[in-house]
Amino acid sequence: KSLIVSRRSTMLRSLVRSTVSIRRASRSAGAVNTTALPWRGLSSAHKGDTTTSISDHSWRQQNHIWTEDEVQERMRTSGLKHVPQRASDVVLQQMVRLAYHSFNAATGYRHDDPPTKAIGYRLIILESIAGVPGMLGGMFRHFRSLRQLERDHGFIFTLLEEAENERMHLLVCMRFFEAGPLTRVVVQAGQVVLTPFLAGMYLIRPQLLHRFVGYLEETAVHTYTNIVQTTETPGTKLHEAWKDVPAPQAAIDYWQLSPDAMWIDCLKRMLADEAHHRDVNHAMASMTHSEMFGKDNPFIHEHQADFEANVRRRAEAVLTKALGTLEDQKTNTSDVLSK
Repeated sequence: KSLIVSRRSTMLRSLVRSTVSIRRASRSAGAVNTTALPWRGLSSAHKGDTTTSISDHSWRQQNHIWTEDEVQERMRTSGLKHVPQRASDVVLQQMVRLAYHSFNAATGYRHDDPPTKAIGYRLIILESIAGVPGMLGGMFRHFRSLRQLERDHGFIFTLLEEAENERMHLLVCMRFFEAGPLTRVVVQAGQVVLTPFLAGMYLIRPQLLHRFVGYLEETAVHTYTNIVQTTETPGTKLHEAWKDVPAPQAAIDYWQLSPDAMWIDCLKRMLADEAHHRDVNHAMASMTHSEMFGKDNPFIHEHQADFEANVRRRAEAVLTKALGTLEDQKTNTSDVLSK
């Protein structure tokens, strides 16, 4: 079995290398139409995409593509909460608890039957803030690697992927909700205030930032679970507003959803993403200094698996398209050759 997997991986790597070589050769020759090359099928671009959309979606770190079973499994973990183990954990948890209830009151969010308007404010503001810690953590680890003249052991990749994932949540929400002037002011003020606060925590002790984010993600999982369950409950405001709403194209592309996916499918993927961030940050917060800066990132295998799965999907798409073209060019005749 391992031999088969190894051969498949070798074949896929060879396909990608040959494609890159062809593309580079075509650029130097200046005469080959690169849009006809297999690279076009392997890239994330689609027909009709503008330069802006291509530049925003190309070369992204590969996110995890959730299956329905994985989504359901993540939803079942919504009740998992970390129990504070030290005084700093208690302080951070209480800070998040206070922020959660204050934000509920400010946005008019009610757990029993939340209005859609309150959720729009909530998701835009929270996702804009959630994209900050991962970028800060990745930046500090990057600078440390340069300063200490040593490798990072793969943690930077995980933190930057988390930041990008949260940013994509925000962009998906922006396709669905509209941010007014007040919301934009709150987003900008939140970034100005929270960035030095989160950076200060990381400088004091990196584990503090990860524990804070872990608690923050617990509230995010709690909120998304409530939104999903309420949306699927007949008679609620969310069910009436969103039961027949299709998923934005940006979400379909990002999570590789079916063309007929609904908005509720996007919410479930965001829930699964947040549950994963919760577990990763709590795990990092529980690491010792030597584990965090002297050993390999225990989550790096997930990124490798996601990348390999994406290469397989792209290669299969190219081969399926090529085989389909060959079928269209065939005919059944008794002549020696077709006419």
